[in-house]
Amino acid sequence: MPEKDLAEIIQMPRLFLDSLGVGIAVVDAEGGRLRFANAEYCRIVGYTLEQLIIDRIDFFEFTHPDDRERNRLQHERLLAGEIDQYQLDKRYVRQDGSVVWAHVIVNPIRDGEGRLRWYCAVVEDITATKILEGQLAAAEKLAGLTTFNIVVETDGRSSGSPASSVPSLSDMMRRVHPDDRDALEKVIRRAIVKRAGYTQEYRTIDDSGGFRWVRGMGTCVDSSSEGRTHLVGSTIDITETRTGRDGDTPEPIRKILGHIERHWNQKISIEQLAAQYGISPRAVYQYFSAHGVSLGEKIKQNRMQHARRMLCNPDPGDTVTSIALKCGFNNSGHFAKEYRKMFGETPSETLRPLPRLQ
Repeated sequence: MPEKDLAEIIQMPRLFLDSLGVGIAVVDAEGGRLRFANAEYCRIVGYTLEQLIIDRIDFFEFTHPDDRERNRLQHERLLAGEIDQYQLDKRYVRQDGSVVWAHVIVNPIRDGEGRLRWYCAVVEDITATKILEGQLAAAEKLAGLTTFNIVVETDGRSSGSPASSVPSLSDMMRRVHPDDRDALEKVIRRAIVKRAGYTQEYRTIDDSGGFRWVRGMGTCVDSSSEGRTHLVGSTIDITETRTGRDGDTPEPIRKILGHIERHWNQKISIEQLAAQYGISPRAVYQYFSAHGVSLGEKIKQNRMQHARRMLCNPDPGDTVTSIALKCGFNNSGHFAKEYRKMFGETPSETLRPLPRLQ
């Protein structure tokens, strides 16, 4: 074989690794000395291969100070044999002072006798993604929209992803108004069990101790690559819509909306409401028509939400029929049909008990 061809074959692994779109680094298990890094890894961290090897730069040195402890804890768990690998999003501080975000996966490498020899890190530059996430978060805040992505275990437990600071389901539930917590929990439990979606209106507690109305929408997504299930979705602030507090809502309409909220289980006459709050019935009809929903439909939606909360957290002896009657629905068959249309399941399915989330 010609010497030139032999040299090219010897160089092939290096050429292949340098052509990858992700960074690769191999570190000694003892001492943490870098043994190999491809071109993309050097670009991401901002150091040459010679600097990394000759100067023996520890990867913790160019890890962002705010991420070092989180990274160290994961690495110690790997060293102790508690986990087979770890992954996390972290920041590197380059030699020129710039900061780059990366998704890092670290795996142990053992020799033929099973002894731990090295660690291999696969590093992907996610800076552009993080910038877009920041811009999206800012836009969502302006629009009153919040998104979430929660890892759900197969037994119904949940946790934030260990790779990031994603909140757990328990973190999310702590922000929910106590009166709405049980109902939302049951809706989410059912979505997890059925691998389905949900929509629910509920109140959240803000930082000042007040509450906001939100519409939460979520669905379960199975990740084949991770072997885990994610509960992903969003909440949108509907406080102004629910209470009529936006600046464009006439004062009489705001009072009518408040009346509907307070007296949701009582018989309501549009004519009586209009007379009570000093507005013509025609103006009431016109206002709700302009907003795409009749007042009657608004009342029904409100009662349906209350019925759902009662079905999710029933009193002893409650039945679908008794709850329908409490919420102003005299025809249980019609109630069941409208309920399924609105929530995607029958009232009986909602009433059926499920194991609690842990």
